[in-house]
Amino acid sequence: MKQYLLFVLALMLMIPFSQAQEEGEVTFTHKGYYNATNFGFLIGSTDNQNAAPFSFMMINGYGVTDQIALGIGIGAEFLSESYLPLVLDARYYFRTQKFSPYVFIQGGYSFPLDEETQEYYPSYSSYWPGYDLLKPNGGWLFNPGVGIKAMFSENLGMTFNIGYRIQRLNFDKEGVDVDRAMEIDMNRLEIKVGILFK
Repeated sequence: MKQYLLFVLALMLMIPFSQAQEEGEVTFTHKGYYNATNFGFLIGSTDNQNAAPFSFMMINGYGVTDQIALGIGIGAEFLSESYLPLVLDARYYFRTQKFSPYVFIQGGYSFPLDEETQEYYPSYSSYWPGYDLLKPNGGWLFNPGVGIKAMFSENLGMTFNIGYRIQRLNFDKEGVDVDRAMEIDMNRLEIKVGILFK
């Protein structure tokens, strides 16, 4: 995971986002409606069975200034269970040109799409070892990150994002005498590419 992070940070440092606008370069405004459709993977070690679960997110937002945009995102993620994340998204673009790095922050909640799951979580075997029938309840998520935007035209472009996903997943297990609850913290590196429409 450290190798992925160092590689992406090195790419970001090579971007001359602080340089002055080149002569003849077209200024690009971020004002107005936009749609960012992103897909990629959540990479890292966790008790989840999948080493790199697929993640999809579609953000509909509005640029309130030339550099600041706010949006609402909805998507699908396939961990050991399937989830529907719903987030608020805020981003800041460093340049007002067609090519610009940016920072973003997302916060929201992942809603479970499965009513129950049977999974093995070895780190939590002190509760009930081995395989158990669990009811997923979802959980809050927080996702700061950085990205690169490249516009091909005034209305179409591509993005590359890397973020650090912090998420807590909640589960219930019905016991004979009493219901039990379990929490799993999932911290992962999020790497995504996307299409940007304006």
